[in-house]
Amino acid sequence: MADWNVAGTYLEFCSCEPGCACNFKGIPNSPEGNCQALLAHRIDDGTFDGLDLSGSKVVWALWWPGAIHDGGGRGHAYVDSESDEQYDALSRIWRGEEGYSLFEIFNSTFSEPSAVDRAAIDLKVDGKSSSISIDGIADAVMTALRSPVSGEENKVRIVKEGGFIWSDGQIATNERIKVNAPEVSFDLAGRHSVFAPFEYAS
Repeated sequence: MADWNVAGTYLEFCSCEPGCACNFKGIPNSPEGNCQALLAHRIDDGTFDGLDLSGSKVVWALWWPGAIHDGGGRGHAYVDSESDEQYDALSRIWRGEEGYSLFEIFNSTFSEPSAVDRAAIDLKVDGKSSSISIDGIADAVMTALRSPVSGEENKVRIVKEGGFIWSDGQIATNERIKVNAPEVSFDLAGRHSVFAPFEYAS
C-alpha cells in the first residue's frame, strides 16, 4: 500500500433535507428515501509515494437505493489532474485500493468498484456560495440557508468528532444539483450541502 495524504476543501451536495439524517441516524431523510450525492475535493496539499498531488480536483457522483450501509450503490469519480501519474494515483485512492475508511467503506457498498475518468472540472471555492461544473456531467451551486421569516442567513455548523469525511462542516443548501453520469443521474434543488476542510491519509 502506498504512503499518501491529501488535504484541502470539500464540497458536498446530497438529496437529503438540510442537515442530512445520515449524519445522525444513518438513514437518509430525502423525499425519495434514497441517497444521491455529488462530492468534490480540491486537493491543496497532497502526495502519493512522493508524487505531488497538489492542485488536483476530484468530483464523485454517488447513488444508493436506500441507506448507504444497505449497499447496492453506484459511484463514478472524475479526476482533474496535470499528469497521468496523478490520475493513476487518485484513481487507486478513490476506488478504495489504497486504504482510508471513506473510500474503502463507500466502494464496499457499491455493486462494483467506482468508475474513475479524467475530466476538466470547474470548481469555484467561495464558502457557502461554492459551485461545481463538469461539462455535460455535473452542475451544482451551493447557497446559504436562510430564515423563512427574516431572510437572514441561518448559520449552522455540524461538528463530528472522528468524522472520516469531514469533522467540522458549514451546512448550506443549494440552487441546483444536476448529475448525468453513466451510473448516476438526478436533478434536484434545495437539499443538503456542506462546505468543509478535509484531511485524509493512508
